[in-house]
Amino acid sequence: MFGQLPGVMRTEVGYTGGENTKPDYGSVCAGDGHTEALKIVFDPAVISYERLLEVFWSLHNPSQRMTEQYKSAIWPQTSDQARIAAAVIAAKEKNSALPIFTDLEAPKEFYKAESYHQNYKSKNRLRWGLVAVYFLASNVLPPGTVPQQALLVQVLGGVIFASYLPQLLSVFEKFF
Repeated sequence: MFGQLPGVMRTEVGYTGGENTKPDYGSVCAGDGHTEALKIVFDPAVISYERLLEVFWSLHNPSQRMTEQYKSAIWPQTSDQARIAAAVIAAKEKNSALPIFTDLEAPKEFYKAESYHQNYKSKNRLRWGLVAVYFLASNVLPPGTVPQQALLVQVLGGVIFASYLPQLLSVFEKFF
């Protein structure tokens, strides 16, 4: 979502907020204190910090308390951003019937997530389409409905497995 906004030059997913100096998805899931986060590099002459916060609020439910890994949080990088974020959170709290659980924290080291996490949604849209076709061909349609149906199911199964290889192999990224 953010990467499509005019003025956003780059986004990167990663981890921040914890003390572990070598976080990875496994350690974050295990509760190492980090939160999955998005780093946004933007041109303030084109898009305001306030606009980025508007989009942030539109993408999640800040009234739901989450674990450390998935909590709603903002790590402003300047004192001006901290002032703006605090004002926006205060306004949200004032205008909401529900409590707001968005933490405003001092910036900490940001650690880039594994490559398979980058652009996760666009990478996985195709995978879920393939899974849907696989399920349809193997579980819904009677055998023989589609020409070469058994072969189609085998090929789709292999392609789906292959689509997970980067994620499976990323465990070894930290060693290279």
